Amino acid sequence: MDQHIVKVADPGHERPVALARISPTGFVRWAFWGLRLYIVVMLVLVVIGFSRGFV
Repeated sequence: MDQHIVKVADPGHERPVALARISPTGFVRWAFWGLRLYIVVMLVLVVIGFSRGFV
């Protein structure tokens, strides 16, 4: 669902409003890439652990 419901002045009537997306810049972009890298590394370590028989 790409739209969110926002209540207007009339009770009982609701209409969808399109939301604009922003593209992160600067530190936020680096933080998101760092988080993605962390997740990939953790998944690789989990796969290695299961392949060696450790739980």
